[in-house]
Amino acid sequence: MGFNFNDNSIYIVPNSLKMKLLDILANSNKIYNITFISLEELEKHYFFDIKEDALLYLLDKTNENIDVLKLMLKSLYKIDINKDYKETKLNNLKSLYLDIKDNNYLIFDKGYKEYLLTKNIFILGYSMLEPYQKEMLDSINTNYLDIASNLSFDTVYKYHSMKDEIISTALKIRELNSKGISYNKIFLAGVDNSYNYLLKTIFKMFDIPIYLKSTNKITSLISVKNYLKDKDINYIKDINIKSKIMKIESDLSYAKNSKYYDILLKDRLENTTLDSIELVESVKVLNEAIEVPYLVSDDEYLFVLGFNQNYLPRIYKDEDYLSDSLKSKCNLNTSTIKNKLSKDSLVKVLGTIKNLTLSYKLTSLTGEYAKSSLLNELNLKEVDSLNYSYNYSREFNNYRTSSVLDTYYKYHEEDKDFTFLTTNIDTSKYTSFDHKFKGINRPITPYSLSYSNLDDLAKCPFKYYLKHILKLDAFDENFNTKIGNIFHSVLKDSYSDNFSFEDSLNKALKDNPLDKRENVLFKRLETELKEIVNYNKQVEKRSFLTEFYGEKRLEIPLSEHATLKGFIDKILFKPFHDKTYYAVFDYKTGSATLNLDYLEDGLYLQLPLYIYLINKSNLFDNPSFVGFFYQYLLKSYKDKEEQIKNLKLVGYTTDDKIILSYLDEDYETDSFVKGLSVKKDGELSSRSKVLSDSELEDIMNSINKALEKSLKIIDNNAFDIAPKIINNKNVSCEFCPFKEVCFVSASDYIYLEKKEGEYNA
Repeated sequence: MGFNFNDNSIYIVPNSLKMKLLDILANSNKIYNITFISLEELEKHYFFDIKEDALLYLLDKTNENIDVLKLMLKSLYKIDINKDYKETKLNNLKSLYLDIKDNNYLIFDKGYKEYLLTKNIFILGYSMLEPYQKEMLDSINTNYLDIASNLSFDTVYKYHSMKDEIISTALKIRELNSKGISYNKIFLAGVDNSYNYLLKTIFKMFDIPIYLKSTNKITSLISVKNYLKDKDINYIKDINIKSKIMKIESDLSYAKNSKYYDILLKDRLENTTLDSIELVESVKVLNEAIEVPYLVSDDEYLFVLGFNQNYLPRIYKDEDYLSDSLKSKCNLNTSTIKNKLSKDSLVKVLGTIKNLTLSYKLTSLTGEYAKSSLLNELNLKEVDSLNYSYNYSREFNNYRTSSVLDTYYKYHEEDKDFTFLTTNIDTSKYTSFDHKFKGINRPITPYSLSYSNLDDLAKCPFKYYLKHILKLDAFDENFNTKIGNIFHSVLKDSYSDNFSFEDSLNKALKDNPLDKRENVLFKRLETELKEIVNYNKQVEKRSFLTEFYGEKRLEIPLSEHATLKGFIDKILFKPFHDKTYYAVFDYKTGSATLNLDYLEDGLYLQLPLYIYLINKSNLFDNPSFVGFFYQYLLKSYKDKEEQIKNLKLVGYTTDDKIILSYLDEDYETDSFVKGLSVKKDGELSSRSKVLSDSELEDIMNSINKALEKSLKIIDNNAFDIAPKIINNKNVSCEFCPFKEVCFVSASDYIYLEKKEGEYNA
């Protein structure tokens, strides 16, 4: 790129372009008096900057959601404080500006505008300027540098799948490298997270080093989640992550004693990503190269993938904090204008790249795609074929051969390369594949087990290995998870002396923020939650067990390197004479299985395991079992009567009628335990789910055996593919996220026999 610099100048450019221009200056013989600044930095000097503690001030004053407040602060530059608006949202922004200004949360750089007028001002690399930004730039006599654009490409590659698109790109990159082109001079654009897995997998086959900047939040790490609970930095062992957190702690020192400190800390951590290791030489993803001109030099190569409709050019919708109707009132581009600018900008920027390859896909594992309409407007010739080369990668050649053989054996179709591949590549391994778990060498390190860990292990040891050893199953917080968290939080608070439903709900919603769509769905559930709280308060007036633990964490040692932990939603208890009578409860916003027939096999342990933990821990002196229960919170119902019926407890109680009365003094007439009833002779009915002391002891023994079996599997690394079948139903594979990985066969299944009559059903 040819570029002539002017002395005594300020260049307003994106940071990515600044680095490119600095490289050019470094190779120049002349020394210039030049300052580079981004448009965002200029706005802070020209208008104002906002102090970091302004957010804390607003949280304290407004009780508003932190994300909403951040959007409001970001919108302040767009408001004319000398203008009276009819629209409430705009007036609120104006009031917000005046409020934080009056309270000294704004920083004004006095004299900066006059300083700018002494300089030559140039701007380059911003194609989506807002009208208010243009007014700012014009007021300081800014020169708008033109983009020298000339579309030099006439072809676009069409691929059936994302996988084919990436394979073809890898082949082209290997060809360039074989001609002496460094990987450092090759870039990818148009790549979002959906490409990452296949890019890493396929590029590795071709031995192409690739640098993918991490998008993983550090809050995805278990150590950071533990840190967030206790604020103990010793949970963090990685020195780089620890230094990031300590820097954030230092930045937030002003809020250390605030009740909003945890919210601010979590917000900062949520916006902090894990570092990626950058290789000395690698292909890099440079998505900005299709937004900012001149990032790719004439001796460099750019592959633009995913040139599909709604992806390229970028589409803007009327869904911002300020709607299109409000944008027209405060000097902002509407989504319609931004879409036109987006298209024009993309064409211009592509015209600055000499060595450019465009491609689009029709399918991926998650959906179907259409090609971008812009491709038709540019009148590009389509190349609809994938020409394989087998000169670069033995691993790819084996993979390709396997794919060809798959097609041949499944569909009796021969690929065009079938004869070549089966003649020149050894196919003996294809027919000798063994999916069995072969074992690993893994030293024993301290670990903890919970109900969910044990359930995964019991259902299939290989699932436990993938999920808890390799940690391949990333936690995805969805609406159902948030609802569960909100319900659990409010129900826990409902047992406090100064409980306020509204305050508790607001706190839970802050900790589990809902988007607009989720808020609409939650409206009905809010009423339901209030009714559940009232129902529990009402029926528990009949209980002698008046003391409460909520979300009680218990942990006991199992061996010198293993512990067992549990997190119990609710324990109602009462010390009486020399015993402590207790019952445990688990709230369910989804489904759960209550079955005591397979405890020794490690299945359905949750409620019995809580009893085991209580008995083995020091929580109570001389604990005496009253009952364990699920309470289903969100079952559908047709009327009030059915709703009340659904809220009744599902579980087992003691068969001692005196102790049973401690739970519910009215159990003989109208118990709040489902199925618990009394016959005319005063005895418990046969359909009542009750446990004798000896049966409870049998349950504890069964759990002991299940835990011994579990420890043996884990300590011996015996993670076999062994899904369980109960009554001809596969209870292991149905919802397993790894069922496409293990290649389970009929010989792997373990059939468990039902143990009839061991407990009341």
